[in-house]
This record gives sequence, structure tokens and C-alpha cells, in this order.
Amino acid sequence: MNRAIVLALSVILALVVAAPTVLARSDNGTAPVDASGTIIVDPADPNPPLPGHCSFPIRLDLSGKGKVITLPDGSAIVTSPGLFVTVTNLDSPENQVTLNITGTFHQTTAANGDVTTRITGRNLPFDPDAGVNLTIGNFSFVFDKNGNLIKSFEDTDGNGQVIDVCELLS
Repeated sequence: MNRAIVLALSVILALVVAAPTVLARSDNGTAPVDASGTIIVDPADPNPPLPGHCSFPIRLDLSGKGKVITLPDGSAIVTSPGLFVTVTNLDSPENQVTLNITGTFHQTTAANGDVTTRITGRNLPFDPDAGVNLTIGNFSFVFDKNGNLIKSFEDTDGNGQVIDVCELLS
């Protein structure tokens, strides 16, 4: 489950791996837990915490709540009520933006191991092809069982908005 979560390419999913309070998930039906923390994403890092990045190093400072809800069929929903992230360009620290990322992730694993993630609301997916974007609306993406991106995120209903965060910080 943790591998699939990391592959989802989102800040909240990265926190599931990076933040001990989130990794020690509570049972379904309990309140979300603190998902605050800091993540550095540097394009020079040979083992980055997230597969997508800007052309410059960024720091993600998160504050808010997060929770993984595991459904009976093994799929998962990741919620992030009240979650905010301040993204800072570490080459130009005066360039930063604070984003509300209170969306949800719905993950399902196919019989062949492909992981499909559907994101709704306001999210910050990290994509090896598309980079770092704030998405608003309904999007989806797919990874194979080995963690390779099969399908980059796409707007599933044609009404979504994509904001290039790297461009905002340049």
C-alpha cells in the first residue's frame, strides 16, 4: 500500500510515507491526523521523494490533516481536509506560493497490478511528464505494478484547471 501511495505523486501521499504520524494510520471511522511536515524536492537528487519536480529545488511546507481510508475491496481513499502547502523556490526563496490542497485521492489496483488514481478537488500531483501542478477538478493517472507511469494525469470531465506551480515560482 505504501508503494502505491508514493506512486500517486501527490503531496498528501508523500506524507503517508514521510510523516510518522500519518504512516501509523488510524482505523477507518476515526478523525484525520496531523499531516504537517516538510519535503525537499531537488532535481539533482538521484533518489527524489517524488518523481516529478521543477528545474530548481523546492521546499514543501505542509500544514493540516490527512487520512488514508482503506475500503473493503482493498482500494483506498486519501483525504486531506484543511491541508495547505507553501511551496518555496530554494534558488529564489522570495518566490513562494501557498496553496489549498484539500482534495481527495481514490486508488484502485487492477488484477495486473496497475494502480489507477482518481483525484478530485484541489490537489498537487507530482508527475514525471507534467511536473508540479495544482489541479482543480477531476483528474486521473495510472502507474504499472513496477511504479512506471503508464498514463499521465488527464482531466476526466473536461472542466478541470491546471496551474503550473514551477512557472509560478520562476
